[in-house]
Amino acid sequence: MDKTPLVSVIMPVYNAERFVKEAIKSILDQTYVDFELIIVNDGSTDKSEDIIKTVTDPRIRLISQSNAGIIGALNAGLKVAQGTYIARMDADDISEPTRLEKQVAFLRGHPDIALCGTWAKTINDSGEETGIYDYPPTMHAKIKRAMLRYNPFIHPSVMFAKQAIEKVGPYRQGHKHAEDYELWTRMVSQFKTANIPEQLLRYRITSDSITQRHGWAMIRKAAIVRILAFIRIWLKIPI
Repeated sequence: MDKTPLVSVIMPVYNAERFVKEAIKSILDQTYVDFELIIVNDGSTDKSEDIIKTVTDPRIRLISQSNAGIIGALNAGLKVAQGTYIARMDADDISEPTRLEKQVAFLRGHPDIALCGTWAKTINDSGEETGIYDYPPTMHAKIKRAMLRYNPFIHPSVMFAKQAIEKVGPYRQGHKHAEDYELWTRMVSQFKTANIPEQLLRYRITSDSITQRHGWAMIRKAAIVRILAFIRIWLKIPI
């Protein structure tokens, strides 16, 4: 790319051949165009990498690595991200065309906020709408309280300031299956946050999704993170 993009979109990919092309297209079709799309192929054993390589766009940066898991893939993307803002995207979801435009406008209009997520529509394997997520609180005060009970951000919907993640540090390996929730405890303890009350992501839930396959592990990890949230956000102890 000729210039540094304002936004870096990080998309980890592992065996996502069914959906990855549609996910990529939803980013490339954004109304906001000043971004780089960092695709981290995390040792896929299916045709994911071949499919990714059929999409030609100068904004795409492909990183291929041995399988390191979601945390390793996300941190690999963070290491090379050039943007002022970092956006997350999963390889089986679909971003609405105005997602990046609205998140950039929101963060620019609210310079005191370092992280913003969005609401979402849920879809199935076929892309059919199955529900709506309109529960994540929108205001920082309510987000702080929600952190003690559940994860108040839809991970693949978030956009955050690069300076913020540089201050609190990247995703941590010890919190697999709740790596985003744990990161948000650090973010919320240091910065103001928000959720945009619009369904700007189509969030795919399938029988093979991580949520379905690792539900109990996620519940156990989330319980630990809720304790961390209390210590970091309310007791203000930076552990």
